[in-house]
Amino acid sequence: MALPQQPLPAPPATTPFSANSQRLHHLDAARALLLLLGLPFHAATKAIFESEPAAISFQTSPVIGGYLSATHIFRMFAFFMLAGYFAGMMRERKGADVWLRERVRRLGLPLLASLATLGVIQFQLQDLLLHKPSPRFLGLPIALDHLWFLIVLLGYCACYAAIPVHRIAPGLRIQRAMLLSGPGTMGLMLALAGWGVVRIISELGVPPIPDAPFETLLWQQFVFHAAPFALGVMAWHGRIGDALFARPLWVIWPAIAMMLLVFTPLDPLIRPALGMEIYPDETGMQIMRTMELPLAYLMSLALFRVLAWLIKGPSRAITFFVDGALAIYLFHLMWAMIILPKVRTLPVPAEWQWLLATGVVLMLSSASYLAVRSTNITSILFCGAAKKQALQPAG
Repeated sequence: MALPQQPLPAPPATTPFSANSQRLHHLDAARALLLLLGLPFHAATKAIFESEPAAISFQTSPVIGGYLSATHIFRMFAFFMLAGYFAGMMRERKGADVWLRERVRRLGLPLLASLATLGVIQFQLQDLLLHKPSPRFLGLPIALDHLWFLIVLLGYCACYAAIPVHRIAPGLRIQRAMLLSGPGTMGLMLALAGWGVVRIISELGVPPIPDAPFETLLWQQFVFHAAPFALGVMAWHGRIGDALFARPLWVIWPAIAMMLLVFTPLDPLIRPALGMEIYPDETGMQIMRTMELPLAYLMSLALFRVLAWLIKGPSRAITFFVDGALAIYLFHLMWAMIILPKVRTLPVPAEWQWLLATGVVLMLSSASYLAVRSTNITSILFCGAAKKQALQPAG
């Protein structure tokens, strides 16, 4: 998998956007895309795992199962990797204290506003429309659902702000490993596989918090996604963002294909569509977990490369979704819970029900974003910035 060693990119100039003093527009689009990919994902998983009766036709669809499996591998890995990279960028530009206060405002306020409104609504809708009661969060009638990522991201920001910058200096060997261009590449893959073992231990070796599935999931997610966030931070401090996020590595495509051949039949999200029991045996689960992070890293690099090729600058459509991705994502699950029971009654194949639900949810969530962006107070609460600033990326 390792490529011949190549010169590393030069340190960035005064602008923090890239080593060439240019904004990496495809990374803005990636941050939005990675959140928006969650809309069809959650429309399907809500129907399959959190509805009564469960949408078996969704679960046994190769199209839906293939989407769930493929995007679940890399979506949050790539998101937290970008979050780490932009955290390093903005901390260096603004200073740790100012940056952390801004993160608390831009992430913490939407989190609290969403828990107090959307979380309460979703808790009620889960029982009323999906007929499968939601667990409580912190003992309150609040559904945490997709809002966990804001808590985890705030936790990473607090941990990162506490680390002195001079202690974060990835050496040339680590930089080359991250670029898949040196002898340390295999070591990086093994380290990511080892972090998958940590996930196995956290899931199977540590007892869950009694009667608190959301709280148990929260700390497990915090542990698991620390790896991509740390990689993103090191990418910034190693000044390799330009190369890493637009890496023209043809070799990763056959590597991804070979790994998927092993990983896919083990993934519970697609196994029913392949005519298998939902969970593999214990050995299969261990293999899947140890492969997951190395595969996610390669698929993330492939996604960034594709976006770098496609997106050369801003456009009105991309700007809209970049600006609105956070609010759209916050609102989408509420709309999915309202739309799914109606869509599932339509006399069309499961795939069309799923696509229709996703399309309607996207439109309603976009409308919700426009609504909350219309006043300063709601814009601050759900977009993380005042109305006149709401058109800036939330990352």
